Amino acid sequence: MDARSSRTQELLKILGEYSGKRMFVAVLGSPDPDGLASAWALKLLARHAGVTMDILSFEVLSRPDNMVFAQLLGIPFRQVVGRLPRLGFHAFAVVDRQNARLPVPHSKKLPLVVHVDHHAPVPTGAIFSQQDPTAGSTCTLMAFHVAELFRMSPPDPSEACRLTTALMYGIRTDTMDFVTARTADHEAAAALAPYASSEMTRTIVQTPLGKTFLETLTVALRTIQSRGGLTVAYAGKVSRRSRDTIGETADFLARAEGTNTVIVFGLVNGRFNGSLRAQDPSLDPYAFLDGALSSRLGFPVDCGGRTFSGGFSVALSEVAGGNEETGHQQITDGLMSAWAGRGIRARSSIRRPTKG
Repeated sequence: MDARSSRTQELLKILGEYSGKRMFVAVLGSPDPDGLASAWALKLLARHAGVTMDILSFEVLSRPDNMVFAQLLGIPFRQVVGRLPRLGFHAFAVVDRQNARLPVPHSKKLPLVVHVDHHAPVPTGAIFSQQDPTAGSTCTLMAFHVAELFRMSPPDPSEACRLTTALMYGIRTDTMDFVTARTADHEAAAALAPYASSEMTRTIVQTPLGKTFLETLTVALRTIQSRGGLTVAYAGKVSRRSRDTIGETADFLARAEGTNTVIVFGLVNGRFNGSLRAQDPSLDPYAFLDGALSSRLGFPVDCGGRTFSGGFSVALSEVAGGNEETGHQQITDGLMSAWAGRGIRARSSIRRPTKG
């Protein structure tokens, strides 16, 4: 038994302790393919262990391609608004999220049983914790569990096709179409390939750009500030249903000539939400965003990151007395100043040759 299959056995054993009971897996933040597919895979593993598991999301699914992804593949999730469903949950799990805190009220006695994520490890208190930043996506980690499950128990062909297609697509989106993929990602994709559908993937990929994305992009283009390879753009007020267009806009602007790193942020439901995209593997998105914003704003900012991408969220009420214009300028200035300081440190670290 190799290390990966032993972790699957460990996961199944822990889930099995809740056999006959109900739990849920939380997809936190904006639901995307990596989170949804990973949650679906965990639901399948839970079912094998005799556990009823619900997939719960807490934000609106908004990107047109993500909507097609969820609908075409029939991902069994439900959106939660305000509070957890009254279904008698005995425990919960979290996937694809560095911060495992739930955004709705819940009993403090509700245990976090499983936490699987590919961001930098943080303590969460989960009974089963698999936090592996060497993987390009959480779907990569779940693919190995699913492959081991399929070896143990032959899957239903239709369900296996849809699930593995979802996992493959999740790896694809989180590795920039495999551009940033690592060995584990390619190995996971190879394990999924015999079951996945290229036709369904093609249908998702060919989803037309949404009107709301074009509107967000238009606003962001008017506010662009660039300096030394960094581009920062403010997208203005963005509806909760369109919040994913901020990340879409960052993906688009990251392709601009001379751009090393791009950060796009907008005001969503009373919070400044931002997305970072980078081309430099030496840049730590979490450390950069935390250093740039927490020091500038004077309080800890909710940041997250992995290689080549990151994000942040700041309540408008906590910034500049709740003034949008002042708040967005403070954030922009903090990002620009931190980038300039990074450049100065990089130049000062280059030793000049001494005269003989």
